[in-house]
Amino acid sequence: MSSPVIPGIQATAGPFLLGYVFNWGLYGALSVQVYMYYMSFSNDRFHAKALVFGLYLLETAQTIISTHDMFRTFAIGFGDPLQLRSTQLDWLTVPLIGGIVSCTVQIFYAYRISILSRSKVIAAIIVVIALTQGAAAITQGVQAAIIGDFTKLRSEAFVSVSLWLSGSVLCDIMIAVIMSYYLSRSNSSVKATRVLVNRLIRLTIETGSLTAVVAVVDIILFFAFPLNNYFFTPSIALAKLYTNTLVFIFNSRAVHGRELDHQPSDFITLKASRANPGGHAGSQSTDAVSAIQFKAGELNTEISIQRETLVDKSSNSANETKFQGSWEGV
Repeated sequence: MSSPVIPGIQATAGPFLLGYVFNWGLYGALSVQVYMYYMSFSNDRFHAKALVFGLYLLETAQTIISTHDMFRTFAIGFGDPLQLRSTQLDWLTVPLIGGIVSCTVQIFYAYRISILSRSKVIAAIIVVIALTQGAAAITQGVQAAIIGDFTKLRSEAFVSVSLWLSGSVLCDIMIAVIMSYYLSRSNSSVKATRVLVNRLIRLTIETGSLTAVVAVVDIILFFAFPLNNYFFTPSIALAKLYTNTLVFIFNSRAVHGRELDHQPSDFITLKASRANPGGHAGSQSTDAVSAIQFKAGELNTEISIQRETLVDKSSNSANETKFQGSWEGV
């Protein structure tokens, strides 16, 4: 005689199964991307490699732990409805590791924005939001470990979940909008360079929008369906989406470098210039900011900030100050 089917088992167990499957699929995609990064950019600076491989180690640990939970839920505890309610080690793999990963990636983007915009204030705002959502995610993980029951999370972890996911959405949208704005200010007479800028803008918007949309879906499912576990599917995949998009942006330098190989110059520079309102009559001062340089031979990308002061011919003095900062990444 067959055992009776547990009512609502599909809505309870299905999201877990899909989440674990998607998690493994994204881990496979990430492994391929990390391998491509290792083969193409082994000469990157230490902090860039530490970021990529450090996040990959975190994602590997998360995948191993989540696989342990999957085996315990669908093999050891097969048919036991209490296993589907237990948070097990999901408090570690989803909010805690996910919060650390998303916070790290967002702070890296804030660093890029500080170079593009030359504004520490804008970057500081993004860092504060990233740290807030990361702290909320860690808090939610601790609460989940103490509560131990998915059905009670919505009532007892409402504030931490709201801060975590809404903070992630806000931070991702700000990053995409601000980076697109400063990239769009770049100007160049070279057609290939203009095309490259447009592709960078599109890439920034697409990657930022992807994580933001998934976070929005996650928070909607969490509060709209309190009796089901639909939220788990996007929750467990969110961290790997952050890491995949970051490594994808690093690896996109290879494509951009190949496209620029036909250019006669070693470097192609994108500059966003603005007039200095404090300049004197007969002189002109421009700030060439956010100069993105692609060295096709080494597939290396640098951000340089340069100020040049042009003085009237009647003047016998000319001053030039250069500020340059570089980082490995697009």
